[in-house]
Amino acid sequence: MTRPARRTQDERTARTRDRIIDAALTCLGERGYGSTSLGAVQARAGVARGTLLHHFPTRATLMAAAAEHLVDLRLQLLTSEVEPGDDPWDVVVELVWRDFRSETSAAALELWVAARTDERLRADLLPVQRRLLAGLRDRVVELLGADDDPRVATLLQLTMDLLTGSAMTSILVDPEQSAHRVDAWRRALPELARTASS
Repeated sequence: MTRPARRTQDERTARTRDRIIDAALTCLGERGYGSTSLGAVQARAGVARGTLLHHFPTRATLMAAAAEHLVDLRLQLLTSEVEPGDDPWDVVVELVWRDFRSETSAAALELWVAARTDERLRADLLPVQRRLLAGLRDRVVELLGADDDPRVATLLQLTMDLLTGSAMTSILVDPEQSAHRVDAWRRALPELARTASS
């Protein structure tokens, strides 16, 4: 019987780093930004204080890395396979709404809201958000096949704004109301896209 190959030091380091980032995202989702301290993340990840500080010497560096990882996860979701709908815009809405209902959505919301008053965090999030939007736009162009129509960008932005608001509203009101709003937008979008292109 052969023994499994031992992981290299680089692999162990990367795995520990990933475990810390995953713990940070879990803490953000469960405890909120204000309570996601280095100590809370350390306890959740099950690592020594020195190990955590070796990878992330400050809370700011940890939050920046968590935001980058969060965007990677969201982009994976946005590029995942979906059942083909009657209209490509229907698929776009489904992908974006699926993202807002994912396990990582609470962590993303915590970071984005905290960035309103945390200048350092805001500066770290701006390029990350641009990368997310660029990835989403590429996916929409792939689905719609319309990379030269400026109206596509407008409809995409309206979709993002409406779904963001619906996701936030569902925190305080019946999620069914948000689902109905999303379905109404899903039905309206193909018609708006046809009107724009006529």
